[in-house]
Amino acid sequence: MKERAQNLLKTIESDILSNRLILPSLPEVAIRVRELAADPNCSVTVLEREVAKDAAIAARLIKVANSSALQRGRPVTALKQAIMGLGFNLVRSLVTQLAILQTMRGSKDTSRLQGFVASGLHISTLCHSLAARHSHLDAELAALGGLLHDIGKLPLRDFLLQQEELTKLERLQFELILHPYVGAMLLKHWGMAGELVQMARWHEAVLRETGKPEPDYVDVVIAANLLHYGTQKGRYKKYADMTVPALSKCTGTSLGVLSAEHTEQRMQLSQALASA
Repeated sequence: MKERAQNLLKTIESDILSNRLILPSLPEVAIRVRELAADPNCSVTVLEREVAKDAAIAARLIKVANSSALQRGRPVTALKQAIMGLGFNLVRSLVTQLAILQTMRGSKDTSRLQGFVASGLHISTLCHSLAARHSHLDAELAALGGLLHDIGKLPLRDFLLQQEELTKLERLQFELILHPYVGAMLLKHWGMAGELVQMARWHEAVLRETGKPEPDYVDVVIAANLLHYGTQKGRYKKYADMTVPALSKCTGTSLGVLSAEHTEQRMQLSQALASA
């Protein structure tokens, strides 16, 4: 199985280089908004002008700004008002997430997409809550990584569906083995931060140990996955009686107690993103 997986990965890499397998592109507006929002000299007007180029994302950003998780008094009716109220960092994160959700919805495997998005949003919420407990981590970056960590499954599923010699079980097995590699490729293709690439590449290394007492972003997404799926059943059941370094570092306990209020508020935001 391992040798066949390695051969499939070589085929995927070859197909990408020769344009036989086209990786999905991140919408241009998301790329530009990420660049502008990171520029300390960027004005609200310039950022508003860029977001407005994608009418669907602009409308969704206003809708999210009016969600119960973010609303602060009077309803938000204008894009500039939404940007000023949310702040550049959150706008950068939200626009990226909205663009990625658009990209996800373009997958051919629509039967599994709904569950994939729902899981991604909940894990994103948990990543935000876990990272917020540690001052050296950026909670918004962690949340984006939580949404993106399984992104390799989408182009990989489309590729595996074309391999007619594979059984359904084999496709599922190869997806589990290969999606971290393909996810890292895709995030590099999108020019995402190295921390996000690492979260995609190593999130299945559950017993990973860095030797450092404080968690990093990969630890955060590993812990979030364990909290989301649980260890009572399923593929994480084998870790039920183990001490998982990532979980211990992120929560200070093997059980992982999070702020219910913070997690609920972030989940409301995730639901607003999904329905926007």
